[in-house]
Amino acid sequence: MEEEAQVTDDRRTAASRGRRDRRDDLLAAAARRFVAAGIRRTTMEDIASEAQAGKATLYRHFRNKDAVIDALLAREAERFERRLLTAAGSVDGAAAGIEAAFVAGVDFFVTHPVLTRGRDEESGVLLPRVTADGGPLVRRGLDILAGLIERGVAAGELREVDPRVTAEVLMRLVLSYFAFPPMHVRVEDPTEAAAFAHALVAGGLRPAASRADA
Repeated sequence: MEEEAQVTDDRRTAASRGRRDRRDDLLAAAARRFVAAGIRRTTMEDIASEAQAGKATLYRHFRNKDAVIDALLAREAERFERRLLTAAGSVDGAAAGIEAAFVAGVDFFVTHPVLTRGRDEESGVLLPRVTADGGPLVRRGLDILAGLIERGVAAGELREVDPRVTAEVLMRLVLSYFAFPPMHVRVEDPTEAAAFAHALVAGGLRPAASRADA
């Protein structure tokens, strides 16, 4: 009986993994079509064709194109979180971690093919999902930045600030470089973006006594 139960569990696990893999395949196909043809002009049939799947398969996972877009943004939010955490973990200290996460966040938004295509050609479809009511990308970014700031304050490396409020300011800056082309700070240049992030954190978040050394 135990062996039969184990076989059943293994089959369920494999089936669940298969569904997740198929869902990821469908989302990857949707992303390719959104970039190639635009979000508004892409149909469910286009996505199914790109994924080499039947329409019934696509509709088993997503009820309509809006559901595909929302699922794709949720998936990208997970990637965004990993990008910020990797960047913050690559340096020592809370301030340096915030600077690195900020630069990584800006780079993610301004180079992401689906996000930039949606911004430039179909902002009415995509931008509200990204910016309004704290979409998944914004929520993940706020959580990561607030955690970094909270740890920096607790360690005495940053001055006393409200982590959530400060994280919101930083996240709004990230979004501003996504929504509006940069005019003076060339965020596409890694060196200039890093220098700006350093000045921002050193000037606004470090204790006064340490700013002169930054």
